[in-house]
Amino acid sequence: MLNPDRQHRIDGSLFVSAFDFDPAVIEPFTFPAPFELIDSTIRKSYFTAGAITTPSGFLRMSEALAGIGVRHESVNVNWSGSPDPSPQDLALLRTVASRDFGFTLNVYADALLGNGAGAPALPVRQVIDVLQDAGARVLAPGIVEAPDAAAQERQKDQLAAYFAAASEAGVEATTITLAQVGLRDFERMVEMARFAVDLGARRLDLMDSTSSMSPDAMRVFVRRFRALLDRDVPLTMHMHDEFGLATAGAVAAVTAGASPDVAMNGMSYRCGFAPFEEVVLALEALYGVDTGIDLSGITRVSRIVAEETGLEPPPLKPLVGGYAYLKHMPGDAAAAIRTGSRAFPPISHGLVPGVIGQEVTWVWGGLSSDDMVRALAESTGIELDGAELPRVRAALDAEVAAVPAFPRWLSPDEAGARLIAAAQVVRAFPAEGDDALDAVLTAVETTPAVRDHLRAQLTGTEPAALPAALRAAVSAAPVDVVISALGALRSLADPGEPDPSTPSAVEERGLSGEVAAIRAAVVELAARYERTHGRRFAIAAAGRTGADILAELAMRTGADPAEEAAVNTGELALILQGRARAALDSAVRHAVDRA
Repeated sequence: MLNPDRQHRIDGSLFVSAFDFDPAVIEPFTFPAPFELIDSTIRKSYFTAGAITTPSGFLRMSEALAGIGVRHESVNVNWSGSPDPSPQDLALLRTVASRDFGFTLNVYADALLGNGAGAPALPVRQVIDVLQDAGARVLAPGIVEAPDAAAQERQKDQLAAYFAAASEAGVEATTITLAQVGLRDFERMVEMARFAVDLGARRLDLMDSTSSMSPDAMRVFVRRFRALLDRDVPLTMHMHDEFGLATAGAVAAVTAGASPDVAMNGMSYRCGFAPFEEVVLALEALYGVDTGIDLSGITRVSRIVAEETGLEPPPLKPLVGGYAYLKHMPGDAAAAIRTGSRAFPPISHGLVPGVIGQEVTWVWGGLSSDDMVRALAESTGIELDGAELPRVRAALDAEVAAVPAFPRWLSPDEAGARLIAAAQVVRAFPAEGDDALDAVLTAVETTPAVRDHLRAQLTGTEPAALPAALRAAVSAAPVDVVISALGALRSLADPGEPDPSTPSAVEERGLSGEVAAIRAAVVELAARYERTHGRRFAIAAAGRTGADILAELAMRTGADPAEEAAVNTGELALILQGRARAALDSAVRHAVDRA
């Protein structure tokens, strides 16, 4: 348990507001006793459109959930008016029930009870037998709203018949599901719930199926519902996220006495479900509730669910999303570089990431500061003086600005490497000198017209920022300049090998080592590309194999001309940026040798 004493500050793990535990806040709460979190990750993953989960994936997810303390899991088997259940539903039940994970598997079946308007479509014992044969031990008939009083009386008779059949069949326990609780006649619903409890229902699962209640309404609803029951039977609350309030609604239900129904990563159809990780951490950190969950495994299980379903949590998803502990604001990034996940109080968060198996990451984005440069320089063992620091910062900022698409940032490794390179350049070249620009323009090996255009764009640029500024200048250049620059590149349609003394020899190293068939195919397709698009094919080939180049050639030859023109220009810019970097590296080495 994270916060057993309901403290707002726990060194090393938690720092939230003292108001969370003010008596005026917590005295009205009635937490469920015992607290029994109900997990629906398996069934909600199964219901999520496009999910790719295999039987072995459901088993892996089940094992992971059980491993962090899930003790109640749920699946559905639907007949949907047919004489036989959905074979996929039944297969999922058999898969999960085939192993003892240590949790109770709650099985909802739509054929166990109707709305009382007529006789059930199937004999109740037949339905029970099918479910038990597939491994079900705890069943969950759903009480839907009857159309009138007479139908509700028939529904009571059918419910009684179910309990008799369940007892005869040896069903271990029955929970009752009440759907659309916020929309149906409240008094009649309570009447049916009380009747079900009298018959032996172990738990009542309340479902605000379409998110009809605000968190404030949820708290009042649960309190009022509990007060009208004859016996203190456990309640759960199930809600979706149509208004972005599933976590708040689930937590509100807990403060009124109902345990939450949740799914890891908010997996489900429509807008998703109350997210396991958000509900659990809110209850543990902000309410001091013992959820029984091993918090340190939450991120690991979240990733397993993402892997097995194929659906990654959105980057901005709380707690488990890629941005949850990603720092890019200048002060946050500098702190992350210096202290990372060890920081306390947590960097711009109420929870230390290690509590849930997360870690702090940072990027060099569109915002920066001198202190970020200092922190990164310290981490790489470089000392920058007052004159060098702004020049290095300008170089890193230029690198970010040259990134053409999302995500426009440098990773820690990229930022560190660029800082080291920038520091070497600023020490080798005076800020106002032209030597670096001359070296870069020579290295790009282009036409005089392109060279003149680039010189006009790049004169006065900080030397360390030249490669990035060159990339940006080429990306924004007029079409005639781009075509001229492309014409100066060696054509992949040329069957010969590049001159070993040219940059092309280095860039095409992966292609030069390929078998003759691939080399010939590249030559043929590059010629077709030139005929189709009226320009040479550009690809930043360094580090790519001939097979890679051939595959991209095939894809881009048939691409939309306007879209491909932009892609080709971007690749040209990358090629020239790489040559500029190589030129500066060489110039730095010569400067060091001269010194």
